[in-house]
Amino acid sequence: MKPSVLRESENRWALSLIGLTLLLTLIPYLIGYGLSNGRHYLWLGYNLDDACVYLSWMKQAAQGHLRQHNLFTTEPQPGMFPNPLFFLLGLVASLLHLPLIAVFHLARLAAGFALLWVVWLLLRNTLSSLLARRAAFLFVCFSSGFGWLPLFWPSGGAVNIFRTPVDVWQPEAITFLSLYLSPLFAFSMLLQVAFLLLSLKAEQERSWKLAMAAGLIGLLIGLTHTYDVVGLALTWGCFLLVRARSVSLQDNVSSWLRAALTALVALPGTALIAYELHANPIFRDRANVPTLSAGLPWVFLGYGGELLMTLYTLYLLTKASTDPESVPVHSSFQSRDAVRLYVCWAIAQLCVAYLPVSFQRKMLQGEHFPLAILAGVGAAYLLEQRLRGKVAPRQRMLVLSITTLLLSLTNIRFVVRDIYNDTLNKVQTDLQRAYISQGELQALGWIAHHTRPSEAIQPLPWVHILQSPDGTHRYLAPTDMTMACILPGYTGRHVYCGHWGETPDYGSKLKELMNFGLESTSDAERIALLEKMHVQYLLFSQKAPDDMDADRLYPIFRGLSPLPSYLKEVYSNQEASIYRVELGR
Repeated sequence: MKPSVLRESENRWALSLIGLTLLLTLIPYLIGYGLSNGRHYLWLGYNLDDACVYLSWMKQAAQGHLRQHNLFTTEPQPGMFPNPLFFLLGLVASLLHLPLIAVFHLARLAAGFALLWVVWLLLRNTLSSLLARRAAFLFVCFSSGFGWLPLFWPSGGAVNIFRTPVDVWQPEAITFLSLYLSPLFAFSMLLQVAFLLLSLKAEQERSWKLAMAAGLIGLLIGLTHTYDVVGLALTWGCFLLVRARSVSLQDNVSSWLRAALTALVALPGTALIAYELHANPIFRDRANVPTLSAGLPWVFLGYGGELLMTLYTLYLLTKASTDPESVPVHSSFQSRDAVRLYVCWAIAQLCVAYLPVSFQRKMLQGEHFPLAILAGVGAAYLLEQRLRGKVAPRQRMLVLSITTLLLSLTNIRFVVRDIYNDTLNKVQTDLQRAYISQGELQALGWIAHHTRPSEAIQPLPWVHILQSPDGTHRYLAPTDMTMACILPGYTGRHVYCGHWGETPDYGSKLKELMNFGLESTSDAERIALLEKMHVQYLLFSQKAPDDMDADRLYPIFRGLSPLPSYLKEVYSNQEASIYRVELGR
């Protein structure tokens, strides 16, 4: 077969796999929509609260704001440079008059397509074995770890999710879950892979233009998902250091000068975010919310069989370096630089996830790529060399497909869990729902059309009296914060308390709101809280007629006690009511 025809055939195969992957990420949402039963589906699932933050950024851009504000607090803030991705998506939604959530998912699919295609280009430029390219691509698209095993999978009760494999709960650790959930993950991963591909080609071609192009990608990374800068810088620095012994002094100097050019072009993006971090205390507080990495055993288990196959590949590479005639695994790679890149990437990306910073966990993003690619090389070597006489060439893709299916079991269980949660009208946080009522949706519409953009609205949490697991005592607890979480993205209005990370001092503010409606709370205490909150409206939607806890905990909003004079009902339906705050009247 001619090389051009072979390449075209390979590209068709890759495009088909990309299409299949993205289609599979749509299925849980389509099933969720099918379960709506008259309710309004939010088209969000796992990590719903973070998606609501991104929608709030899009909403501000759609409304014409050039500075991005944290809408999950009413505290004064200067705003900051907007996230380029969500600023652009907000403009697209405004210009085309599309719902934000539709643009959100279209962007997720578009970024996912671009990411997987750039991964395929990287494989074509680094792997010489067709079977290795296909195995690596399958593993990138679908592989996960051992989280699906009953021993590790959370099965009810009080489970510390952070003491389970990362493929159970950390989507950015796994490519498929990132494609399934977030345009930010897909887009920032696209930039990560594109940066390394361009940097590698700049070295291969000794091209200053490609080094500058890599710098422009780095600039965008700094503005969009700044955490990734650290892992990429360490990866490329390690690559150049490892490579230094095998090239001339002149080539080393040129390589480091190209790296310096890349860094110089990329620097303004990261520098701007660093300045915003210094100048904006609200942004700084958000960045300092701890998101620490899981223990190494949980990371290793989260990559499971793929990690074992990666270690096998590293063993083969080590053996080949001492006895080149014994193991022809290097023939799977187009160059030694390709081997160096993947090994440095895997090690550096894992190391940065344990730097002593508050946002450790976010820097594990990208680790899946080198592990999946190295695992694919090992799997192809097994089939082509070790099992040459046992697995016929025509059967190798079937074996790889079955292997990929086994490696994807956690991803399957993950989306099945989301679908099951839809049937219960909840998401994994247990504080938000997958659906809201039509009355709640109408209340959000009233807010969007009858309040000023400068006014703040606080939806009150649903609260209930729960019993401790040991049955010894009962306590007051929030059971739903859906409306407070989604309101900024739907209306562009601020809330006082709505997101565990975006709202400063979230826990104490949530407790204040829980106590607001209690009969034991005095008018003076309520007025003091309203003055502190700086909100002009309250939204109440815990209106189910058979909710006895709500009768006890929110009597003034359930019609069981007189409404105080400083609250005036301005909108009501069977499922939601809105009250204007009229202090001093």
